Amino acid sequence: MARYIQRITLLGRQRWIGWEIDGVGTEIPGLVLADDLPEEDLRSRGVKEFRPLPFETFLEMNPRSEEPYEGKLLDEDVEFRLDALQVGLERLRSRGSNSVPRAVLMHMFGDAVQLNHPRVIERLLAWEARGSVEFVGEDECYLRILGPL
Repeated sequence: MARYIQRITLLGRQRWIGWEIDGVGTEIPGLVLADDLPEEDLRSRGVKEFRPLPFETFLEMNPRSEEPYEGKLLDEDVEFRLDALQVGLERLRSRGSNSVPRAVLMHMFGDAVQLNHPRVIERLLAWEARGSVEFVGEDECYLRILGPL
């Protein structure tokens, strides 16, 4: 279980909210990993609690940072996100859902540049070669899950 904070704007006012997400533990665009933040920092931002966020809901969210993503993901971050994506896709498949929107992949990897990382392409092609997914390429259905990953 990892703790994150997210800055949102409601009715023209900014506030921070806290999330606990099972199955994730790395930096994610739009969210700040809060596991090691001192309590004083959390209180100064107004975060009083961390609400549980189911992994499936996390995958369907598309938080956006107000600042552009800078830098590249480290190879180990890409591998971690690919593993988290695989778990998420298996959970979607077990619920009977087979359509994976592009927003899910953009959320996992941050932007189109990271989505085209060689390791991401390699893993997606391997899943497609096994017959586990089909590349559709549309915003509402970027990947179609065909079988176990």
